Amino acid sequence: MTAAASIWDLLTTAGGTFALSFIVAIALGISAMTLIFLGSAVVVLERFARATRSLGRVILVSLVWAAILGVLGVGSLRPELQAAGWGEWLAAWATSALSLLIVMAVLQVFVGVLLRLVSPADLAAGAAVVLGLGYALLVGGIDRIAYLLLPAAVALACVAFLRWRRTRTGSLPGDAERIAKFLAGVLVLGVALPVLLPAPESDVSLAGGWVLMGFFGTILLGLLPLAAVGFLSMRGSAEWFVAMRYLVAKRRQTFISVITLICVAGVAAGVWLIITVLSVMNGFERTWRDEIIGNRAHFTVQSPFGPMQDYASVLETLDGVEGVVGASAYVEAEGMVRGRQGEIVGVRVRGIDPARIGSVTDLRDDLQAGSEGALEDLAPRAVETGGSEDPGIVVGSQLAALLGLRLGDPVMLISPFGGPPTPLGPAPRLTRFRVAGVFQSSFFQYDEVYTYTSLKAAQDFRRSGDVVNGIEVRTTDFYRSQRVAADAKAALGFRYYTRDWKEFFPAFFQALKTERVMMFVLLTMIMVVAAFAIVVTLVMMIMEKSSDIAILKAMGATDSLIERVFAIEGTLIGVLGTALGVVAGVAVTTQLDWVQEQIELVTGIDTLPATVYQFSSLPWEIHLGQVAVVVGIAMILSLGATLLPSRHGARLEPAEALRYE
Repeated sequence: MTAAASIWDLLTTAGGTFALSFIVAIALGISAMTLIFLGSAVVVLERFARATRSLGRVILVSLVWAAILGVLGVGSLRPELQAAGWGEWLAAWATSALSLLIVMAVLQVFVGVLLRLVSPADLAAGAAVVLGLGYALLVGGIDRIAYLLLPAAVALACVAFLRWRRTRTGSLPGDAERIAKFLAGVLVLGVALPVLLPAPESDVSLAGGWVLMGFFGTILLGLLPLAAVGFLSMRGSAEWFVAMRYLVAKRRQTFISVITLICVAGVAAGVWLIITVLSVMNGFERTWRDEIIGNRAHFTVQSPFGPMQDYASVLETLDGVEGVVGASAYVEAEGMVRGRQGEIVGVRVRGIDPARIGSVTDLRDDLQAGSEGALEDLAPRAVETGGSEDPGIVVGSQLAALLGLRLGDPVMLISPFGGPPTPLGPAPRLTRFRVAGVFQSSFFQYDEVYTYTSLKAAQDFRRSGDVVNGIEVRTTDFYRSQRVAADAKAALGFRYYTRDWKEFFPAFFQALKTERVMMFVLLTMIMVVAAFAIVVTLVMMIMEKSSDIAILKAMGATDSLIERVFAIEGTLIGVLGTALGVVAGVAVTTQLDWVQEQIELVTGIDTLPATVYQFSSLPWEIHLGQVAVVVGIAMILSLGATLLPSRHGARLEPAEALRYE
């Protein structure tokens, strides 16, 4: 037994070591892949930007790009405008687009000067230094040395590999090795930054963030519009003609055409699936958020000193705060409900103000048929002549079904405290209520646990006197609830604090965000596979067309022209696949109900039982910002996949390629 246990411990340790090594290898691979594809995409954009000739097209593309980014910026940075009028939204969009247009003009002039004065190799080396410096300052300033070691190790590995390959072939150092050396040197120096700093410096990290923002802002607002104009300007050129002829291969290269279609389908499938999955997850989040906000107010006001006595004056103050739609006091209590057969179920008793609760939560809208006037029937009254006058209580549909409760039935609430003293401690205290109504929300957790009664009845149940636990407040827009809550806190003073609706379920919304990020990363691997397929397709095409390339170079075609031929081809594959993926993703997402109906008709299975998932159809919500991010990643992968094959084709020697022809 001892030997078996020792072997098991050894295998467990070895397995853990292997798993950790595997995770580190994956992290290194992803870091290297990100670095290669992003850098390659920037180089390809720079090649396209050098072909820009028309100022009119630059202005037109800049106007369109500023308009698109303005829409995305307003939707992401000011979501509260979704509920505002068109006039306010258009004003915000116009301001954002005009600001972006001014910044774009400045950055495009800057990029144009760099393209005219600096060679491609020096420009790439400078970009690598700026990128590495920004990352080193950002991460080193917050003392995250592990996050610096990983990219530095990847860069050093790239330098070692390029040097080994150069030594093996006997060639001179190339531009790629020089760029890798610059990047590795900056990152290695950045590793020493946390050691030199006595403590984390937020100013250093902030400086790194500004450097990175400036770098990517220059690419997004300066280089990208010029590259788009350069790409469009090449229509009708020799490289565009050759690229289109190669893309639509003849009979002898049918296999290459099939692989090209597979590349397009791979990019389209990745974009389609990511858009659909993220939209469904957005729909789930919106549904749960709406239900949570419907059952709770946008924020609450509480006192750090305990129950609130002067809640009437607090309500009056809150009613005067700008952005507040309604406010209502509440009392919280915990208890147990005893059913007819002696069942005991734990519940939360919530005392409310029937006159104000309708302006704060959706409780009145959630009342079932026959319970429409339940909130006005919470005062004590007798069900039968001569019976006891019991206060009314509103219970959830799940709790009513569990205990077999109907309107008018008596129900006994048990408080664990406040009863007569006994040798074993205080006995439970029993209070009789009358079922005044039944509510049903889309959250089973609420329907099973929550009960509502009047403030007076809840205070009597708790024996707390005329005090409340807090005040619920609803605003004009839940996106602005934190801002309105800050104004309310300022109006009320230090004796009170506020809690936003996001603070009640932080783990829940964080779990949704984590799941969305993980699904996004996993589904992005589909596009990564498609990008490698683009690399393979272009390499096979270069091998097939090596004699054509040699003839073109013998006729005077430059290396940059050959590079642009295959860069155009890979870009067209990415553009076509991305466009098809966006169309398919939006179409499938908007028709999810029909898709679900067809699946249920074919399989005969209820795919979303309401008793399990709380809704019978898939919710969805398409975010333009997420679609833009997906499109950006797809194009980065497609552009990055074209650099290495195009450079390989440009370096073909005519004499070697035609030796055996």
